[in-house]
Amino acid sequence: MVYSVNQHRSREVPVSAIHPGGHPWRLGASESAALLRAGRLTSVKLVESVLERIGAGNAALNAVVAQVDAESLLTQARAADRRCAAGNPGGALDGIPLTVKDNLWVRGLPATWGVEALAAFVPDHDEPVVARVREAGAIILGKTNVPPMALAATTGNGVYGPTRNPLDPAMTPGGSSGGAGAALASGMGALALATDAGGSIRRPAAYTGTVGFKPSAGVVLSSSGFPRTSLDFQVVGPMARSVEDCALMATAIAVDASRFSGAGQAARPESWLRARAQARRARIVAVLPPDQGQEPVVTAALNECVERLARAGHRVVWQPMPYSVAQVDAFWLELIPHGVRAAIGELGLDESALPAALRDLARRSSGPSAVDVYRTIARLLDWRQRTRALWAEADVVLSPASPCLAWPLDAPYPATIDGLEASPRAGALYATFANAAGAPSISVPVPWHAGIGMQLTGAPGDDAQLLAWAWECEQAMLA
Repeated sequence: MVYSVNQHRSREVPVSAIHPGGHPWRLGASESAALLRAGRLTSVKLVESVLERIGAGNAALNAVVAQVDAESLLTQARAADRRCAAGNPGGALDGIPLTVKDNLWVRGLPATWGVEALAAFVPDHDEPVVARVREAGAIILGKTNVPPMALAATTGNGVYGPTRNPLDPAMTPGGSSGGAGAALASGMGALALATDAGGSIRRPAAYTGTVGFKPSAGVVLSSSGFPRTSLDFQVVGPMARSVEDCALMATAIAVDASRFSGAGQAARPESWLRARAQARRARIVAVLPPDQGQEPVVTAALNECVERLARAGHRVVWQPMPYSVAQVDAFWLELIPHGVRAAIGELGLDESALPAALRDLARRSSGPSAVDVYRTIARLLDWRQRTRALWAEADVVLSPASPCLAWPLDAPYPATIDGLEASPRAGALYATFANAAGAPSISVPVPWHAGIGMQLTGAPGDDAQLLAWAWECEQAMLA
């Protein structure tokens, strides 16, 4: 397979290159799949349209950093068209072009993990979750950009440079799935395969106006290429431009697809999402915003979302945050440094050549002993058990995906939030709880204010029902 790689160089950003037009690339994945099966669209036309979109906008955004050659993509598209014409589509994603985050291994494409020492590494096999989307018929366009080791709130590295936000190219798309979010928001594929260890799917989704779903731990196939730095905090999940499309891809990558839908591959996810949403009204805990540290426009969006969900018949109760942010952050900060240290050793990386942020994380592992780490894991498991009591009283915890909007491209995190100096993890105020709890969580964009997402978090294992309520939330906000 032939591929092309973006070169790291600074660019002027022509805003005209990233505004949407009326072409097949604008279609959602579920709609495209239905049209392909009905013979009203060809995969060739869809792939050609997406490639044109990448050609028009990617130089400005730097979202797709390694791309499969066009002829290989069109060969796959022609094969998908033949299957659909014969009435035998290869899977739920047959003929649908998508991107894969650069911390996941794709056969024949670079996998740099945002680390300069890995710039020349090209895996000779797909990791299982990537193999699963291929089995479902997806056409992999290329890789999307990440920060080093996918452990930052912005997206950029010494291999490929920074990724810009399509909503405002002077701003970051967030991280670590900022490349995926930027690609989706600008029409470079209707689906993206990404990962989330502390908000890495949901926060970029919010900042780019897309949808990002973090499944429960263990519900979808896990990553298995690069060493795992984040235990089961990190999961693989879909990003898309609609909840329905996230549900389509979640079904394709699930360990057990039947837990998402009994309708089979022939039906669009909308049918089972609607049925599940209407069959059961949710008990929703809306998190009271902090007195300080959240942008007023974000709080206003949350208030409006609550009103719309209440009008839709859900029982919404305002409560203080039902967990300790300090405790959640402590788990993350006590465990992830050991994962970083282990990955550095396993890959034989020169620690001194790594970015300062990664070096600082690795150094945090030098103090605690193995006994200390064991005790932290034991506390985490105990905390998870106690946290399950929350779901006896509520079905969904509703909050913003982030208390802030996107910030300038060259800053690692927002300097201030609502006029107050922000800490490095301030933007992740609501995100990491779901990772620590192993719970499903999704960010749905607010249509009346670009760059804000509403986050719905459900009980561990209740992924399908959460997607259904998120779909209804999406419809309520669009109404």
